[in-house]
Amino acid sequence: MSAKSKEYGLEVKVTLLWWLCRVVAALPRWVRYGMLVPFVAFLFRSIIHYRRVVILRQLQASFPSYSEKQIEDICHRYYNHLAEMVIDTLSLAGLNDKKRAQSTEFVLPDDFHQSIEGRNAVVLTSHYGLWEIAYNLYLQTPKHTIAVAYRPLSNKVMDRLYLRLRENRSVALVSSQQFMRYYVAHKDGVEGKNVIVGLISDQNSPYHRGCCWHNFLNHDTLFFDGGEQLALKFKLPVYYLELERVKAGHYRHKYTLIYDGVEEVAPHEITERYARCLERTIVAKPEYWLWSHIRWKNRPSPEREEKFYNNYKSL
Repeated sequence: MSAKSKEYGLEVKVTLLWWLCRVVAALPRWVRYGMLVPFVAFLFRSIIHYRRVVILRQLQASFPSYSEKQIEDICHRYYNHLAEMVIDTLSLAGLNDKKRAQSTEFVLPDDFHQSIEGRNAVVLTSHYGLWEIAYNLYLQTPKHTIAVAYRPLSNKVMDRLYLRLRENRSVALVSSQQFMRYYVAHKDGVEGKNVIVGLISDQNSPYHRGCCWHNFLNHDTLFFDGGEQLALKFKLPVYYLELERVKAGHYRHKYTLIYDGVEEVAPHEITERYARCLERTIVAKPEYWLWSHIRWKNRPSPEREEKFYNNYKSL
């Protein structure tokens, strides 16, 4: 099969899936959340047992003091959330700016707009709630372009579909491998607008030179520190974004300043603040974090592990 034929076949598949998403988005709310979500949750929980072993193992390790019943309850609620997230993601195909505004509440610091006026900023969020709508911040910041780092999927059809679902004239989607280069090239603005960098920073980071282990959910954990690197190098304020589910398809976006771009901080301190904020969010309502994604693949060496624990004993 020629390259042209493969490309055509790929586009056909993406287009068919796109129109499936449009159909789901056009369904009445009571059908999407009253019928489809329970059905998908039932499939995940009771038919295919979607990554049940992974979910339970990670919950038990993260909350060792919880009883078996408590862990099972969180797992049950997680499947409900996962099903709702699937329907919400498909429904992105039918969201215009008006519908996005209706589905989003913003809780911003009092001086938020003044602090980012005429400057760039960093927003750190996570795989919590419906992170696909995190870039709705553009509704509040028309003078900024939202530059979002994403990791391309190995499945080309799904990768293109997600790019299409995320597409927005006020948002620049940039591969995570190219993101630092992108920011350096656009640090003075994009089409006259300043840039707000959006990073999902709770992915399983590979071990790299200069990284630091953080105590997180009863694990030694590596976090991506690209947000901290940008903030320190270019003196940018950093905000933590918590996505709080209000009801199905409706989220409250809470922004908390964790670094003002000026304060003198120790190495890895900004990432540590982010980790503490995220941990509090997850402990409060654990079912909304992405437990079916395999976490904590990396473990520190015995020497680093000893240093890690000695550091935390002194805190």
